[in-house]
Amino acid sequence: MKIRALADSIWFNASAFMVILISAVLLGVDTYVSPGTPGQRWVDGLLMACVVLFIVEIVVKFMARESTRAFFSDGWNIFDLVIIVAALVPERALGDLGPVVPVLRILRVLRVLRLVRTIPELRLIVNVLGRSIVSMKWIGLLAVIGFYVFGIIGQKLFGAYQTEYATLHESLFTLFRVLTGDDWTQLRYEAQEKVQSTQLFVTAFYVMWILIGTFILINLVVGAIINNYQEVQDIERAKRTKLDISEQRLKQLVDELQQILKARDAMGRNG
Repeated sequence: MKIRALADSIWFNASAFMVILISAVLLGVDTYVSPGTPGQRWVDGLLMACVVLFIVEIVVKFMARESTRAFFSDGWNIFDLVIIVAALVPERALGDLGPVVPVLRILRVLRVLRLVRTIPELRLIVNVLGRSIVSMKWIGLLAVIGFYVFGIIGQKLFGAYQTEYATLHESLFTLFRVLTGDDWTQLRYEAQEKVQSTQLFVTAFYVMWILIGTFILINLVVGAIINNYQEVQDIERAKRTKLDISEQRLKQLVDELQQILKARDAMGRNG
């Protein structure tokens, strides 16, 4: 109970937040110092000190767990463990594994994302995004079908005239470019100049794709995110109002009740 109270205390979480923030700043400073200099060694030493504090934090949270299964079922705990392990693996030990080193460095930089866990509002947004990705599988399938169909149409119409539609994969990338609004009108004007006989199809192609991709698919995604945002808010609200029926909480209530009864008995005898 004492360890759990420590893990839930405001000062413990505030200290963890400060360590994460300092670590994030040091990662930025590390991009300015030259390798092998005293400044580099200082930054590495401070980053390792932050990693040690991360280890202390995760150990305290593990000791305060309700159960081992509950601890490892929390994706944030798994993320913390991966970040800590990546920080503890020395790059010298991976000298023969060239492709692994950049991945290891990326994982170390991702420790900045631990700030998301310490801020409830950001954590809520991340939970919404994660839930939305799972629930948008059918929207994603519809998007894939739309990209595929319009990609083939674009290749058949413009493949012989524009390199942007020369192959299917180039056509798919061009469609993505059109959705971002990156100079898509220039693509349309070039196509009209080169495809004189089917100018109507050129305009219809781009108008239909923008209507379907921008106004339908993107709005479906936004709608799914808003719906999941409300659901996650309801779940978080239910968690906060849910009664603690654990054995530890029951013992705590029994102890409090016994203390109240003893205090009343003492007051009655004194009266």
